[in-house]
Amino acid sequence: MNLDYRALADHWMRRIDEIGLIAAVDEIAAPMMMVHSGMGAQDVEALRARFAEMAVAFPDATVTLDDILVDGPKLCMVIGWQGTHLGPLRGFAATGRPVNFEIIIVLQMNGFLVERVRFFAEPYTPAVQMGIIPSFDDLANEGPI
Repeated sequence: MNLDYRALADHWMRRIDEIGLIAAVDEIAAPMMMVHSGMGAQDVEALRARFAEMAVAFPDATVTLDDILVDGPKLCMVIGWQGTHLGPLRGFAATGRPVNFEIIIVLQMNGFLVERVRFFAEPYTPAVQMGIIPSFDDLANEGPI
């Protein structure tokens, strides 16, 4: 099968805007899709739960497709993610602060469905932007540890 995965990724981004992230995942996830991230290997149910948690914490979140590389049935997408921390997240109360960061997503496709997905993101950026942890610059200004 010779699919235009660039066009498919653009379609996914439109579907996310139309029906929401969790519903869009339901359209593209293979039944046994595996998700790999810094949180370890998870199935599609765990991914839905993570996205639901993020929807509560960042109800105004938006995503943009910033870049995409395609190599046969493998896609590497750079996603821009923006939102305001308006709800609880992992035990942290809402801060009302804006958050803006990038996520690199590597997808292994089987036709129109995603069989495996890997997420890569700089882990400290959102926590610093929410004010949960100090930035490295702030720590440097405090002098030697």
